[in-house]
Order: sequence, then structure tokens, then C-alpha cells
Amino acid sequence: MINCSTTRVLLATALVALVSMAGCKKVPGGGGMPNVPGSDKVPGGLGGSSDVDPNSCGNYAVSDAGRKLKAFLSATKDLQVTTEETAKIVKQSCIMMGNELGMTDADYTGETKDICAKVWGVIDNNMKVVIKSKAALKIKYKPAVCKVNVDFQAKAAAECEGKASADVGATCSGTCRGKCEGTCAGKAGTGGNAGSCDGECKGTCRGECEGHADVKASAQCKASASVKAQAEMQCTEPELDIALDAKLVVDKSKAEATVKALKAGLPKLLSVKARLEPLKYAVEAWVTAAKELKSAGPQLAQSFKDQAMCISGQIAAAASMIGNIQANVSVSVEVSASASGSVGGGA
Repeated sequence: MINCSTTRVLLATALVALVSMAGCKKVPGGGGMPNVPGSDKVPGGLGGSSDVDPNSCGNYAVSDAGRKLKAFLSATKDLQVTTEETAKIVKQSCIMMGNELGMTDADYTGETKDICAKVWGVIDNNMKVVIKSKAALKIKYKPAVCKVNVDFQAKAAAECEGKASADVGATCSGTCRGKCEGTCAGKAGTGGNAGSCDGECKGTCRGECEGHADVKASAQCKASASVKAQAEMQCTEPELDIALDAKLVVDKSKAEATVKALKAGLPKLLSVKARLEPLKYAVEAWVTAAKELKSAGPQLAQSFKDQAMCISGQIAAAASMIGNIQANVSVSVEVSASASGSVGGGA
């Protein structure tokens, strides 16, 4: 249990962390993010198209370089959709909370960060005036847990490279929950479970990774595999329970509306936050590949002969997205890391 004053700080920090991502310049394009719980229930839809189209340059993927490039371009399109949809969910979650607080469409003007700031301003003000004591609000919180399928990521990288999965391998930065071909710095299995690990694996991890996985592959294939893995990761839903002590409440209706607002929007924001580590790593791998391709662009494009102009355009389009995609996650990841530790520690 945490007191009301601490609660305001922790929840505000978590919200700011997510709003930071949503407030950045939006990436063109649209699509869905079915892996975020509640995204199918978020009001509104997305439309549009991307300048990057992995199928626009003909049959260029027959060569080794072409296969890797197509995998990278496909990852670019997917990553664009994911970052945009993540920001959309953050915005609509804030609006859902605002609706419970009695806010209207007139209050939802400006960028996402502005809208969320207004919503939290109402919540924070309510918290200050509707309770008698810090003990009035009680929160129980269990964070979401996301696991990346390491074997899936290794297979994706191998297909991109034209190799066997065993040749690329995969390591887990975090907790390996599966087989560890190396040293398990955690709970290792014995007997029939020999080789199993539930902790840090200093070697090749097989199974699931609570954190993010890394593969031994070229920049383009590493980016493609990382993007695919974070899109397919499995996450539990966060558990959030907020209760009021009626004896310590000054304005019951306003207090109940505030709690209802938090319950309506905060779980989806916390679900997004849980996905930020693998998403951040996927973005970092993608940015490395995009910059590498940009440098090699003219020379690489010429190797495709008749398709050179089209390939050059695709590489340039991908490189132009670096700033937007990177900005959509970098600030939010940094802030939410400390917010997650604070909220989890007080659960």
C-alpha cells in the first residue's frame, strides 16, 4: 500500500513517461497494434500509407543483398505502424480518463502531451481537495511482464541471412526462461530439467526472454528479427486496484470519478510501458541498419541495376524516418524506467 501523496507522484511520473513518447512528432502512416491489450477498444482508427514499400521495386529479393534489404524495409513499415499506434493508444487512454472526469471535446485540443497534461491536472487537483488524509487512497499494482520468443527471433534472423537458426544463435539481456547453453546466473535446472534456466544466461538462450534478445546477424537482419520479435512477444496484463476509504473522503462523487478515470485509462498506459524495453532495442537495431544503408545507399543501389532508382528511393525514405521513430520512444523509455521501479516498489 502506498499513501496518497506518493501515489500522485508515482502515477504522474508513469503518465509523463508515456506522454513523452506520444508528444513527439507523429510518424506518417497507420495500422494496428493488436498486441497491446485494449487497442481494439480504443476509439478512432488510423489510416494512411507509408513512403516505404518493400514490394515496390520488383523482384529484387532474389539476391542475398536484396533479401536482406526487403526484410529491413518490411521491418521499417512494421515499426512505423507500431510507434504510431503506441502514441495513439496513449492519447486515447488519456481521453478515456478525461471523459470519466467530465471533460469535453473542447478540453482535448493540442498535441497528445497537452491533452494528457490537462487530464492529469484535473486528477491531481481532485486528489488534493477531495480527501482528508494521505491514507484515503490505497493502490495495489502488479506490473505487466513481457517475454520475447528467443527461438522465433533467431529463426527470423536466420531466414533473413539465408542460414540455419543455430548459426545465428541468440542471447537474452534480462531473464532467460528456457534452456541456457552456457552459464545460468540464476535458478538452473537439474535432473530431467538439466540445462534449463530461470535467470541471466551467459551464453545462448533458447525459449523465452524477459527483456530483449540479441542475435548474431548483419545489421539489416538483426533489425528485422528484433522488430518481428517485439511484435510477437507475449505480455501479461497489469493488475491495478484502487480503493478509497470513505471515512477519509471529502467529496465522494468527485473522488469516485477520479478513481474511475484512473481505472479506465491507466492499465492501458501501463501495458504500453511494459513493451518499451523490447521496442526500444528494436528501434536501436533498426536505426543502426538505416544509417548503415544510408551510407552505402548509392553504391548498393547500383548493384540492382535497372531497379537502382527505386531501391535508392526506398533507402532514402527509410532513413528519413529515423528522427520520428527514434523520438517516439527514447524519452519515454528513460523516464518510465524509474517510474516502473517506483510503482513496482510500492505495490
